[in-house]
Amino acid sequence: MTMKMTCDNDCTMAGWKESIIHIGEYDLHVSYDPDTDIDGAFHAFCHDEQEMIAINGWLIDDIELQA
Repeated sequence: MTMKMTCDNDCTMAGWKESIIHIGEYDLHVSYDPDTDIDGAFHAFCHDEQEMIAINGWLIDDIELQA
């Protein structure tokens, strides 16, 4: 089960991957569990909106892992 994050610090403390995900004309700044299968539907924490969101991985054009 995916943990529910409530802020940026929760993601950092849990060791989640931080990425910029490009889907069409949208760029999402998100974090997700490192064990996530990003080819399917998954939950991620949106750093812009400060909430959990659902992403359909098959729609992703590109992912940039943040350092």
